[in-house]
Amino acid sequence: MKKLVIERTLLRFNDGIDAINLLNDRFNFLAILLNRLLSEKYNGKKIKFLNIFFYETSEKLLKAYGKEYFLHYYGGQFTYKKVIDYDYFYSLSFNDQKIFIWEKACEMLQFAGKELKNESLLISSEYAYNKGLEMNLNADYRMIENDVVLFEENYKAAVWVNFLDNKMEANFTLEKDNNIVLKKIIDQVPNGNVFFLTMFKKIEQKDSDTIIIKGLKDADYLPLEINFTKDNGKIISKN
Repeated sequence: MKKLVIERTLLRFNDGIDAINLLNDRFNFLAILLNRLLSEKYNGKKIKFLNIFFYETSEKLLKAYGKEYFLHYYGGQFTYKKVIDYDYFYSLSFNDQKIFIWEKACEMLQFAGKELKNESLLISSEYAYNKGLEMNLNADYRMIENDVVLFEENYKAAVWVNFLDNKMEANFTLEKDNNIVLKKIIDQVPNGNVFFLTMFKKIEQKDSDTIIIKGLKDADYLPLEINFTKDNGKIISKN
């Protein structure tokens, strides 16, 4: 059976009345990591959008659904709303907050897998939970990559997204023999900027000392041309 990739995962925080956008943005990287890891194993019922909501109080849930949680799946739309202990959450360090949210999200997916009789969701969420902790919940990844030849040597050129506490960075790297030999920051934006994750499309080689990063025209600096030179055998960027 062909593996079905979950198109998008969202983790959303709600105080019982409104969304807590600061937390939505700050922990968006966990949703991106969860989506990637789930998609590595998931091959069950189609899930186009997977939405997990963390509520501070049960009042709104009880009023709307008559119980303290809401689990629904239909037509590729998965939604799970549940109360978590915000007092405890706020008492934690940022690193422990990440682990707490990761554990809660994966616990909810385990419960949902049983309730919905979706064995693949059970398997993939257990895998995602363990793999994520093994990676120290590092969500950084290559958005695009390509093999290039510069000064008659082979390199892997890539644009990474790196998630920091309050922002995302796009970094260009050159790798040789699985070691990063050059790193150059391209752009940075506040956390939660979804456009940032899709704006870079491909890396092309222009000539023996130049590559071009192409992407959406909405970014005024794309296409971006990067020129290289060598200094004492070390490759460096000229711009």
